[in-house]
Amino acid sequence: MCALWGKDKSDEAKRVAMLTDVLADIRDQRAKIKLVFEEGVTSIQNVAASLIDFNSVKLVAEVSSLKGASSKWIGAHVSCFFRVRDREFRNREHFLTFDTSVMGVEQNASGFVRMELTFPKSIRNAQQRRGVRVNVDSNKVPEFLLWDLSGSEQDPRKVDPNLTSEQYKAHAFKVDNFSAGGIRLLVANNLLRAALPEATKGTHYHIFFQAAEDPGDTPTKFWVEAALRNIFHDPETGETSLGMEFVAEGIPGAEDTLTWRPLRFDEVTGLGKFVFKWNLDLYRDKGLGG
Repeated sequence: MCALWGKDKSDEAKRVAMLTDVLADIRDQRAKIKLVFEEGVTSIQNVAASLIDFNSVKLVAEVSSLKGASSKWIGAHVSCFFRVRDREFRNREHFLTFDTSVMGVEQNASGFVRMELTFPKSIRNAQQRRGVRVNVDSNKVPEFLLWDLSGSEQDPRKVDPNLTSEQYKAHAFKVDNFSAGGIRLLVANNLLRAALPEATKGTHYHIFFQAAEDPGDTPTKFWVEAALRNIFHDPETGETSLGMEFVAEGIPGAEDTLTWRPLRFDEVTGLGKFVFKWNLDLYRDKGLGG
């Protein structure tokens, strides 16, 4: 799994700033962190901590569920799991994890154990849903539009889409599968020639779609930018498969604005839970559920 915004690993200052943003969210939202120690450190399974302070070198976490501290913990590896609300999409959460190690421990006057932990090198998705690909039908993705605005600064909402909602509902193209980090479309060859004649690897598209966990639910709206990674023409079916990677997401704002930002944690914010639910539904429908 890629590190947080990991495609620019050479820029150390940017990496630290982005990690700091997430740590600030943990602290400010008072999110609980579940600490999982390496084997042999402690027999306690559920150690919950609060992030009290941090800088670019260390984190300070306070634990109320431990009765005492031990110096044998120093140097121990710890995996940390937590949930935070997204800053722009307040109704969406990220479930994330990072690895660290114990730099120091002490018990303060209130009886709480305080730990100093090393600053993490990366923060990752905890559920690894980006790699889960699932087939969905149109009743779970009731609307889908695509614009070819490669190299353009235009707002896609102000121009006609190349692939329309009417074509989608008429099954001239369809969503073959979804993940939190990408999509594969199947487009009729005649429509591809007419609507996307310049489709080549590396082309970027803007996409709007709606997603519902179950048919009939009020759908959630998503704006994404996707890069075309794979093209396969199938002469037997008369369709072309377009494999796309999501690279940015659009954030609606005041005065009908749409701001684009690179993906955080390598997936479109809030999309992972839909993919996860659709995947569970698929297994239940096939009788493969646990």
